[in-house]
Amino acid sequence: MMDNTLDTQDNAPAPPSIKKVAAKLSSGALFSKSLGFVREIFMAHVVGVAALADSFRSSITIILVPLAFLQNESVPAILIPRMQEAGRQGEAAHRLAAMTIALTSIGALLMVLTMIIANLLVDAMLAGVSVAERQTTIYFVHIMAFSMPASVAINCLAAGEIALGKTRVTNARASILNVGVMLGLAMLVLTDEGAMLAIAFTLSFNTLAIWATWSLWREGNLSFERLTAGDVWSETRIFLSRLVPFLPLPAAEQTNIWLERLLASKLTTGAIASMDYARTLTDSALLLVSQPIGLAVLSHGDEDRIKEQSEAITRFVAIVMMPASAFIFVFAPDIVRLIFQRGAFNALGVELTSEALRGISIGLWASTLGWILLRLLNRANRSTLAAGILVASYLANIGINAATATLAEAQTYGTLFLGFGETVRSFVMCASVIIALGTPLSLLRLLARGLIPAAAMALAGLEVIETFDGTLVRLALGLSCYLLAVAIGAALLAPEIFGKLYALAVSRKGTKPDA
Repeated sequence: MMDNTLDTQDNAPAPPSIKKVAAKLSSGALFSKSLGFVREIFMAHVVGVAALADSFRSSITIILVPLAFLQNESVPAILIPRMQEAGRQGEAAHRLAAMTIALTSIGALLMVLTMIIANLLVDAMLAGVSVAERQTTIYFVHIMAFSMPASVAINCLAAGEIALGKTRVTNARASILNVGVMLGLAMLVLTDEGAMLAIAFTLSFNTLAIWATWSLWREGNLSFERLTAGDVWSETRIFLSRLVPFLPLPAAEQTNIWLERLLASKLTTGAIASMDYARTLTDSALLLVSQPIGLAVLSHGDEDRIKEQSEAITRFVAIVMMPASAFIFVFAPDIVRLIFQRGAFNALGVELTSEALRGISIGLWASTLGWILLRLLNRANRSTLAAGILVASYLANIGINAATATLAEAQTYGTLFLGFGETVRSFVMCASVIIALGTPLSLLRLLARGLIPAAAMALAGLEVIETFDGTLVRLALGLSCYLLAVAIGAALLAPEIFGKLYALAVSRKGTKPDA
């Protein structure tokens, strides 16, 4: 009997490769971000910055805020180790079922509570909207609240699947919101009923939850046999007892989101939607740069080379992203017109979104650098410090938003100020990580040099704006200025690149470069 057991253990599949799982998660995130970009273009075309857009986005926030502690990193951080432990005992499927029921039950209770106090929640978030927009938002919340238990179940099943080395549910979950919204937009076009957005959103989450449950059960990775109320209660107690250290980050993040929605609602109709349109553009650029580099840092990093790696990453960001931030700031209206201005997206949408984009773009390079360098802290087993830095950055964002809201100019430059709040958050995060890594002077010197090509980009871009008309012409010339700024940055920060390019060009001609 023992021999059979040993044979079974010997023939068991090897543990999943962390690098492969991380790569799958990264590719899923990139695909989801691509879908999100398409979703926002579709949303801008169909809804624009109308009150319906603000109501729908606010409803999403209202139902997700109560679920923050069930949706962030707390579930994977708590569940994955328990799943690995249960796997060694042959109880992984049973434990995943118990945890899923436990957390989904909490989600169901929060759903009921959200529906009961929907009026209060909407009034607390949308203080400056019309009566009609308020009623629409409440109606949406009542519909979309039915997605809350499903959303929690999906997150739990996704974490359980990651423990098994699979990422299907995680990647599907990352895309389901985008798919649901696009289906809702299509139904809205066909029926002219705004409620279709909320209905499609809710159906998408519940459909994915049913599919994920069925798939894991069919494969034997989810078992409800012999499951008792005691098992569910035990998992509930364990989860809640281990949850406390994870609460500050989602609390700070959701408070920041809530305050931003509240302040935007006091500006004008469409301000909430405009912030999301602008964030779509900056988040896409951020993810495309930071995700691959961050994955490489986690997968191939050497703890003894943190100083060298941090300098290489900072040099790259200074060369590429600092001029990019200047480019986006100068050409924000043209970028918004090119991507969004069609259909229902009018001149007001361009103005509001451009101002928000300008505010965020100032700190885009700092956000990119900060998120990548945070991976170095995580790899050095300093995750608690990394979480503390994120909390501090969100608190700074909250503080600057609250402060700028009191200014007389807030009504005129409201979305610019809200965007600048994100920039302050990025600066605080970036500066804190640089200090935490212990090499602030060397990194700050690199960033100081990076200001030169960024300033050159800004000055050249302003000259283009003053001299030329036409969105495409200005963007084409602006892109040329950006490439020139990158070349200047490379000459200042990495001149060896030109030597390598010269050597490559000469070698392709079949002659060796002079010694």
